[in-house]
Amino acid sequence: MISHIWLLALLVFFGITHARGEPSNTADRILDAESKVALVIGNASYAEAVPLKNSGNDATDMCAALKKLGFDVICKLDIATKREFKDAVFEFTGKINQRTVALFYFAGHGLQVDGINYLIPVNARLRTRSDIEDESVQINYLMSELETRQAALNIFFLDACRDNPFSNPIRGYVPMMGLASQLYAPRNSIIAMSTGAGQMSLDGVGRNGTFTKNLLQQLPAPRRSIEEMLKAVGSGTRADASRLKLQQDPQVTISFTEKFCFGGCANAEPAPDDGQLAAKTAELDRLQATIVQTRAKQAELDSQQALLLAKRQELDKLRQGLDNVASRQEELQRRQAEVSQREREVLKLDHDIKISTEKFKELEAVRLGLQRKHEEVDQMRKSLALQQAKIEATNKEIATRAIKPPEKKAPPITVVPAF
Repeated sequence: MISHIWLLALLVFFGITHARGEPSNTADRILDAESKVALVIGNASYAEAVPLKNSGNDATDMCAALKKLGFDVICKLDIATKREFKDAVFEFTGKINQRTVALFYFAGHGLQVDGINYLIPVNARLRTRSDIEDESVQINYLMSELETRQAALNIFFLDACRDNPFSNPIRGYVPMMGLASQLYAPRNSIIAMSTGAGQMSLDGVGRNGTFTKNLLQQLPAPRRSIEEMLKAVGSGTRADASRLKLQQDPQVTISFTEKFCFGGCANAEPAPDDGQLAAKTAELDRLQATIVQTRAKQAELDSQQALLLAKRQELDKLRQGLDNVASRQEELQRRQAEVSQREREVLKLDHDIKISTEKFKELEAVRLGLQRKHEEVDQMRKSLALQQAKIEATNKEIATRAIKPPEKKAPPITVVPAF
């Protein structure tokens, strides 16, 4: 509501200044572009990072706003992998030539490592530092692809969450807040980063993030150069953050010398006559009075929003604590299940050992019995051998007796007694 009133007031103001003959800034050469192409990406539903509430809304609303401004928009939500991200960039750069305004918008998680910026797909699994390179997309990759296309103007809106969004630490990576400010960019580029180094990019208290909310409000303003528009976006973003007792200072880098206006740079309205000037002046006075009233309501609303944000932050902390407790409880239950399984395995192993021991004892008893039987058999064999030897000796003696003739005995001597 307030933004619409301000916009109308500005329109009236510009009409008055032009009617009074004040000089307008026409020294800048207006960019003559034959096409406008945009790639808009909103990543919100991260699998292994903190999900973002408004990134999907930000991208959806940016797509709608840019289409109304005549852009050929490629709109992508929740890009899952690095390959899909590069496919989107390939589709985007394929529509660009030397008379194209090329716009890239990203809302989601970002990281920097050694001054190199990475945009993170929603299914990225970043466990080690090398995973960041393998599964994330370097912003320099996009810049290099655009450099080869030599667009008339390259615009980058980077509304990236600034802290390390992963709950588990990334081995070999020390988290740093903020994307690196020094970006390699093709010529004729304007880069707007949603916040400064070491600051958070706020997700906002409504449908849109703080930076994108102000961007959407200022984008369609007619006859306003992109530089002036971005100044208004920065001012509004800082004011919104300040009302929440926080700090967010967007950074803008420009290497573009011509003039470009999203809402059109040419003034097609005829100069108003005196009657129109008086009517517009009265309308401006009425609007100024309305603005004073709405500012008071806005201040009250901002106070309520700040209180709501504080309550939401408290709830988020409680929810995160509950999630940590639930995660630890699940881990404890898993460990207990593993211990129970190991105990069952040990009990089964003890049972198997007991049965094997009993079997061994039985076999040992059988072995001892067989050994005794073997000894008895050996004794019997020896006894039989002795008996066999005796029988053979007896048989031999019998055979000898049968062959030898009987000896003749001498007749007995008759003894005659002598008297």
